[in-house]
Amino acid sequence: MSEKAEVKAEEEVVELTPEQQIQDLTNRYRFEKAKTEVLLGEVIALEDDLTNRCMAEFDAVVSDETREYWREQMLTNRAMATALLTELARAKQGLMVGGGESTRRPLHNRALSRPVAPVAVGGGGTSGGGTTPAASGEDDRAAKIRNRAHEISRAERLPFSAAFRRAERELGGQ
Repeated sequence: MSEKAEVKAEEEVVELTPEQQIQDLTNRYRFEKAKTEVLLGEVIALEDDLTNRCMAEFDAVVSDETREYWREQMLTNRAMATALLTELARAKQGLMVGGGESTRRPLHNRALSRPVAPVAVGGGGTSGGGTTPAASGEDDRAAKIRNRAHEISRAERLPFSAAFRRAERELGGQ
């Protein structure tokens, strides 16, 4: 009996023509491509769900304006984005609590900084041995404007040119 079964199995194998083989391979390819698209859709849906859960965890830190940026960061590099958002949440919580032990350090130590000595005011003199009273007054006024412009520039973090114009207006009547 087993010999008859083998003969029947051999007879059932049908040789396909090249066109039929191409059609068969094309159909198999379409089927695999459709399966891949379905799996890709499922992966994207799961990834979106996971990202939404992570974004919900950090809802207090992420504003509406930055939500899309952080979503993209979560999709690109979840570990780093989560670490950064965790640090932001800790910093925000530390500020809300009212100090305590903060992990933030100042950018510089103000206790070690020294005040800058003022620039000397006065006429530089001329090679002729003396200055005229009008020239000396103009030099003093210019030096005062320059010094005031430096003060304004440092204090208000303005460009020197804007601070100079403001100092001219302030000291213009003198």
